[in-house]
Amino acid sequence: MTAPTPPSVPLPRNRRTEAIHKRETFWQIYVPVGIALVITVGVCVLAALSAWGGGGDIGRVWADVSAVFVVLQAMAFALPLLLVFAGVAVGVELLLRRSPPYFKIAQDYAARIAREAVRAARYVTEPVVQFRSAVAGFDRAMETIHRLFGRK
Repeated sequence: MTAPTPPSVPLPRNRRTEAIHKRETFWQIYVPVGIALVITVGVCVLAALSAWGGGGDIGRVWADVSAVFVVLQAMAFALPLLLVFAGVAVGVELLLRRSPPYFKIAQDYAARIAREAVRAARYVTEPVVQFRSAVAGFDRAMETIHRLFGRK
């Protein structure tokens, strides 16, 4: 089975929303993931450094070994979660890179539907407005005639 080939003609994109997206991608995706990564690595390093702190007492050595095993268990639990979140971030970034042309197509269809809805609403309401305008004009003409000939 072969992979699908990309279309030779680029799909349409909305330039304004694409520019906004590019500006916000860094701050909404990369910065939070980077901060979370730095905090996680920093906590792991601090935990490892505190577990291997100096001390000549034999009980202290076994306490350090015990602390290392506790930290390793916590890291073993946190690392897969970190990998999952990193994978989700990469997947969202890939999806956001590939989806704007399709959202532009959907936006064009929505605009077309809106234009057709306005046209249909005009088609329905215009005869009513014209009729009411004619009635109002006739009423105004009758009022003028009645005023001219003294009938009230």
